[in-house]
Amino acid sequence: MQLIKSQFNGPRQDGDFSWMIERPEYARSLFIFNDNEAQFIAFHTGHAAGLSAGGGNAAIRPYQGHSPIRAAGIPTGNHGGYQELDKNVRALIDDAIAHIQRLLATDNYDQVIFSYDAKNETLGTGIFNVADEVKNYIYESICSLGDPQ
Repeated sequence: MQLIKSQFNGPRQDGDFSWMIERPEYARSLFIFNDNEAQFIAFHTGHAAGLSAGGGNAAIRPYQGHSPIRAAGIPTGNHGGYQELDKNVRALIDDAIAHIQRLLATDNYDQVIFSYDAKNETLGTGIFNVADEVKNYIYESICSLGDPQ
């Protein structure tokens, strides 16, 4: 399984998940997007709010409802970014990674694409100001899925 680090550099080019997910070369790709806690929970409890488009790379949230699923969210905050990696935050992130592992076990994907911050070598975030310890935990959790490129 290829893990692809993706940096946003502007619309309609690599790094723009909304554009990439529609391109044929990414048809067998699972995109990991930065989700908010409320909509992450809504999706995993079967509520329609878990499929509504968000801002930033969460614009691809509706692709969680496709067959096969094309996008998977990892919560990075709720009403702003998480400011500490407490027990609750860690559990939510671990649940997201477990969901991604189940998706990857279906053999529907050749690669996983996620947002990357090359300057700080961690998860890329844009809308939420997320604590470094949270971004690093998410990044390391994603990297545990395979060898990032």
